Amino acid sequence: MQAQTLNGVYRMAGGHEMVAAFQFKSDHSFEFYFIYGAVDRHAKGTYEIKDNQILLHADKKPGHDFTVLKALHQGDGTTVQVTHPNTALLRHITAVFKKGNETDQQYSDETGRMHTAIVNCDTIYVAHTLFPDMPTLIYPTAGKNENYFELTMNPSLAELSFSGFVLQMNGEDLEGSLPWLFEREKAVFEKEAASGP
Repeated sequence: MQAQTLNGVYRMAGGHEMVAAFQFKSDHSFEFYFIYGAVDRHAKGTYEIKDNQILLHADKKPGHDFTVLKALHQGDGTTVQVTHPNTALLRHITAVFKKGNETDQQYSDETGRMHTAIVNCDTIYVAHTLFPDMPTLIYPTAGKNENYFELTMNPSLAELSFSGFVLQMNGEDLEGSLPWLFEREKAVFEKEAASGP
């Protein structure tokens, strides 16, 4: 019964340059789209309703937006090099290099390169600032002294995993907090009136 009540399109209120909407169907599937400037995002999957909360289960597997093409020992420090045919995307990537309690965050240059003086990193997190989602985690192979990683971006970059995101039902509206995407502490989605006879 709740799924039938939820059935419909919900648009984000107050968006001028930013447009976002959910479409919920009675078969417990959903679709999402988001447009902001030149950035288009989307998602689809299933949902469940518990205690007036909507839990989204997107098809996208979180943390897999980059694939490691090469991992080897080369030069000093630690380097992440991202390659992609669309070179405009290469200047909007960040990497967090970690070794024990030591952390260094670097942003890519115009060639997609990020470098730190830290050697023998335990983990490296990579994310795209125009397409934020769960970062991709890179584990250097123990004993191989890998400090140079060549990565490529996957098509999943434009999708959202909605990991940990919950929508609260508030009357006819839905409310959710995802500030890094919607640029506000709480986003409100209003149900569109059904069209047709």
